Amino acid sequence: MRAGSTSLAGSLLLVLLFVPVAPAAHEYGKGGITVAHPWARATPGGVKVGGAYLEIKAAAGKGDRLVAARSPVAGSAEIHSHTVDGGVVRMVRVDGVAVGGGKSLVLAPGAYHIMLVDLKQPLKEGDLVKLTLVFEKAGEIEVDATVEPVGAMGPHGFDHQPGTKSDAGSHKH
Repeated sequence: MRAGSTSLAGSLLLVLLFVPVAPAAHEYGKGGITVAHPWARATPGGVKVGGAYLEIKAAAGKGDRLVAARSPVAGSAEIHSHTVDGGVVRMVRVDGVAVGGGKSLVLAPGAYHIMLVDLKQPLKEGDLVKLTLVFEKAGEIEVDATVEPVGAMGPHGFDHQPGTKSDAGSHKH
């Protein structure tokens, strides 16, 4: 290389240092529905079920209902709630959850969630899990859920409160 000349690789490196990097998407939307901060918990090897969580926001006048979910990482995906009977918590499959117009519903540990059944492989921290959410009116919304550590209670940097209901209208961020 001649003195005073800049290598092509050096020039490309300088350009790349100043090109803004787009952050990973945390919100997905369609038909007045926004899905925010989808995440899942990592699973230990051998465990065949996992949980996925997210927030659903409905624009004013655009209430909807989540009626199904699916993911290529699981044999099936079910919408679950939970009941407490005599101090024992049981998960219960539900046929859907409504989100009122102008409201927000947080699917979180200890509340509504998406149960990933018959996992094809363990969910590993840092991976992305593809989910397809099916709404009555908005149709299908595809999201990428970030896999958080085993035992996580929310996506990195967010404090979602278990038990948030569709009529709550707000939550902590």
